[in-house]
Amino acid sequence: MEGAKVYVPDAKAVWAPATVLRAEDGGKRLLLRVLDEATKTSADKWVDLRDEGMPEALPLQNVLDAKHGAATLQDVGVEDMCSLNHLHEPAIVFNLRTRFAVQCPYTYTGSIVVAINPYAWLNLYSKETQRLYAGDRSGLPPHVYATSAAAFESMALYDRPQSILVSGESGAGKTETVKIMMEHLASLSTDPNMSIIDKVLKSNPLLEAFGNAKTVRNDNSSRFGKFTQLQFDADQRMVGAKCRHYLLEKSRVIGQAEYERNYHIFYQLKASKEPEWALAETTFTYLRDDAPLLLDGETDATRYQTTRDALSTIGVSFDEQMALLNALAGILHLGQVAFATKAENAEECAPLTSSPHWAHACRLLGFEVDPTALGSALCSRTVKARMEVYVVPLTIDQATANRDALAKEVYARLFGHLVQRVNESISNDEAMVGHMDLLDIFGFEAFETNRFEQFCINFANEKLQQKFTHDVFKSVQDEYTQEGLGWTYVSFRDNQDMLDMLEAPLGVISLLNDECIRPMGNDLAFCSKVLSTHDANPRLDKQRARLSAAHFALRHYAGTVMYHVEAFVDTNKDALSSDVLALLGASANTIIASVFEPAPIKKPSVLGGRRQSTASFMGETVISKFKAQLTGLMADISDTQTHYIRCIKPNSAKSSTLYDVPGVIEQLRCAGVVEAIRISRAAFPNKMSHERFLQRFFVMWKDDAPPKSGATVATACVTVASGLLGAPESKDTFVMGSHHMYFAANVLEDLEHRRILFVQDRAIAIQRVFKGYRVRKMYTRVRSAIVRLQANFRRRQRRRRFQLVRRRCILLQSLWRGRHARSALHQHKLYTSAVVLQRNWRTYKAQKSYLRLRAAVVAIQGQIKQRKLEAKRKLEADELAKQQSIEHELHVLQIRLDEEKAMRAQMEAANSTLQQQLQDEQRPSSLARGSADDLSLLDDSGRMLSTLQLQVTKWRDLHASASHELEGLRSENKRIKEAYTAAGASFAALNQHNKQQSKANLRLMSTHAALIKSQEEKMKKYIKQVHDLKEEVRLSKASTLHDDSTQDHVLQVLRDARVSPDVLAKVRTCFDGSAPTHEVEIDERHSDAYSIGEGSTATTAATTNWAHPQGKMRPSSTSSMYYDDEKHRKSKIGGMFKKMFKKDD
Repeated sequence: MEGAKVYVPDAKAVWAPATVLRAEDGGKRLLLRVLDEATKTSADKWVDLRDEGMPEALPLQNVLDAKHGAATLQDVGVEDMCSLNHLHEPAIVFNLRTRFAVQCPYTYTGSIVVAINPYAWLNLYSKETQRLYAGDRSGLPPHVYATSAAAFESMALYDRPQSILVSGESGAGKTETVKIMMEHLASLSTDPNMSIIDKVLKSNPLLEAFGNAKTVRNDNSSRFGKFTQLQFDADQRMVGAKCRHYLLEKSRVIGQAEYERNYHIFYQLKASKEPEWALAETTFTYLRDDAPLLLDGETDATRYQTTRDALSTIGVSFDEQMALLNALAGILHLGQVAFATKAENAEECAPLTSSPHWAHACRLLGFEVDPTALGSALCSRTVKARMEVYVVPLTIDQATANRDALAKEVYARLFGHLVQRVNESISNDEAMVGHMDLLDIFGFEAFETNRFEQFCINFANEKLQQKFTHDVFKSVQDEYTQEGLGWTYVSFRDNQDMLDMLEAPLGVISLLNDECIRPMGNDLAFCSKVLSTHDANPRLDKQRARLSAAHFALRHYAGTVMYHVEAFVDTNKDALSSDVLALLGASANTIIASVFEPAPIKKPSVLGGRRQSTASFMGETVISKFKAQLTGLMADISDTQTHYIRCIKPNSAKSSTLYDVPGVIEQLRCAGVVEAIRISRAAFPNKMSHERFLQRFFVMWKDDAPPKSGATVATACVTVASGLLGAPESKDTFVMGSHHMYFAANVLEDLEHRRILFVQDRAIAIQRVFKGYRVRKMYTRVRSAIVRLQANFRRRQRRRRFQLVRRRCILLQSLWRGRHARSALHQHKLYTSAVVLQRNWRTYKAQKSYLRLRAAVVAIQGQIKQRKLEAKRKLEADELAKQQSIEHELHVLQIRLDEEKAMRAQMEAANSTLQQQLQDEQRPSSLARGSADDLSLLDDSGRMLSTLQLQVTKWRDLHASASHELEGLRSENKRIKEAYTAAGASFAALNQHNKQQSKANLRLMSTHAALIKSQEEKMKKYIKQVHDLKEEVRLSKASTLHDDSTQDHVLQVLRDARVSPDVLAKVRTCFDGSAPTHEVEIDERHSDAYSIGEGSTATTAATTNWAHPQGKMRPSSTSSMYYDDEKHRKSKIGGMFKKMFKKDD
């Protein structure tokens, strides 16, 4: 054993390298030469392994072989710590130290990547490096790109969501690691949408500005947990992202520890020197460390512009940006507001409104119009007791606490609003098919003073550690046992008992919520309950807890933490005055008003009101909300394939050269890296179901004979795997389980890589055949095209030659034709000139004649139009006069009827006298004297007299009928008037009744309207009947006139027949006696009624032919020429009588 290289426990360095010089007591007592690496000196030391705190055997150092000739593994360490020959804690610590010294920050621990913060930007993240890790990674050094690429390939190959959990304490580089992997995943996205990726990447510095701050351990520490979901479509293109935040450290807004800063955004606002915010020349209470900070080589002013650009990139308008930044500036001014007691009442206080910060705060927060409302809300609170409301004034300390609570709540809600706007801009749930989750959450924290925020952070880390334990240790060992694999149990730390102590019904969280419910609940009572309830729990450090009544100590997986319970209860309540909430909801600042918009009030349940209100309140506490968020987070992660990256902080001085061994060892113990290495070495990191393995790799089977048909799926898997790997089933290659095949490290990756090459070779063969076919087809097409081109060229050449000859022939022909045409043209011009002269002369004469005729026609047309217009005007005047004198015409018609009756009587008497005279003339003496012609004429006269008697009888009947109808029309008209009068009376009665009976009014009015309408229709009908009667009277008048002409015609016939003058005198006397005043005066008032107006051409013609120059109706002299012939005369008389009788009928 002498000369062996070992590690020995050391009080200062934890482990120190040493060399065994001598061994005694069976190797239990050793003389060692210990190397002090700080001073590079050695000292001899006796060590007894039987002493308390000593291991059973000292761990051996790893002596590594040379690599690459020049450098040795001793100089660069091993890339995968699972390959260490001697696996123990000091070997891991010193291997990481070796790699840190040569700026190799990444080391594999099986599938887990251990990342040491180099505190310097290394040339490891170029585009070329990103492309390298997208392919075969077997020969590449460890890198976080390997984890992101493996997760991306698993998502693409197996269609399963992936998650990458990045853990470590504050300052270990978690946030930077997540950003590096996001950029790599964006580059892996096929055909990336650069606008979406740009928004996703720019959202990181935006959220860092609002959620990161400088702490003692880290200049860019995330003060909130961030869960980022990268969204991919079916073609593995990044189409969006979504972000969730957890437990923002609100207390940092109003106060920070020494050497720490507030959130970056406040310093960026101050560095912008915008005059509107008035921040440049003031030292603010809420900004403890106001010194400039260079972060990644950028000042606060430069990062302010980056933040504004990021806000614009995600679609935040300029007005919304100004509202957001105004609210943040208002928070800083609000922190400067002090309070003083009122002079009239020492128990009340008020803000010092004389301070310019008060005016700035009111203006920027949206209370410029009514600043007194803000002061009242800060210095008093409203208390509701039963049916009354009281306003309770606050002390200066209470008002200050109320101011700080307002500032914290405003900032927290603005941060939540910003995260929501980022999600609205970059998320794309509709197109998402697969997703990859990145978790960057606060690491384990243990300070000198640990408060409520540290308790919540460490609770979250306990949950994540349990997830890591389950994935790496519990689930693996349980699965191997169920699959029937030979397995050696590996011990590990399980923190389930710690989670039970925190989450049980009587756990620390429940005790804290119960204390928040109690009216007089306080921090000391909560601490006392924790100590008494969990007194027997080994996770409670009772020795350290007895040091103070306001402290309790918990043994977390990462170490013991002493919690100071001051403000635990108030912070967990996170209650803001209802007056302040209502006031903020009415702010003129649009963003503040939107984030403080009152939630809809839920109706309380009638049953179990107190129990429901208690449960509702417990659900509203900070720790309850955070617990629910963690539960959902764990559920989301459980649905994914998880990858782990453990970030290690090498020192607290942020140095790129210092390596704090005790601190690194503590972090490795907390992270369970040693146990993970042990189980990774004994375990199989990859697995695949039997059916899936055959489906993916059977195509690579080279043996001509496939596995036996009777073989089981497992046997076929063994045959194919052994043939592909060239080795039988063993722990170094693969092991068959009952349902899955388990592969050693890198074995499945090698098979997948070989499968990709195999598929590529086959694809190339297929492509070669297809390309040959395509080239041959193209050759055939090109050859056909060339033949067509040649044919076209020859055809074009011949065509050009033919066109040249044709143009020359045409040229000769055109020359000859041109000469002939010019000669003909000269002759034609002479002829045309003569024609033009003749045409112009004829045109002149025709135009002159035309103009003369046109003037005459225009004059004639003017006279005709004037006459027509005068006739139209006269007709219109006649129609107007006719309508105005309709009653008078009825009276005139009545008189005419009476005259017609008298005339009929006289005609009858004349007819009787004529008959008597004719009888006397028929005596023999007279007959002897007359000739035969006279006798014949007398016979004709007798027949004519008979016809006249019949006509007189017909006229008598016609006049009687007309009189009867006129009487009927008068009676009907009278009846209509009476009915109309009665209807009017009825209408008046109905109106009177309508005043008494309003309900029946509408029905009676409608009845009256219908009656009026009916009466109007009857009146129209009667008017039409009167009009028809006028027309009939007019026809009667015309008939009468025709009778007069007939009488004249009879006298003329008797005269032509040479009747004796006595007879003619008697007949004329008879006619004159029956109508002594048979002269119709044509006046202008009755011209329309007698149809002899000027508007009718037919009437005018009739008047011209029958009217006497003195206005009396006499037959025209031109009519006698038609009666020379006796036979023709008789037929004319008979036809005239027939027409008259037919018209009367």
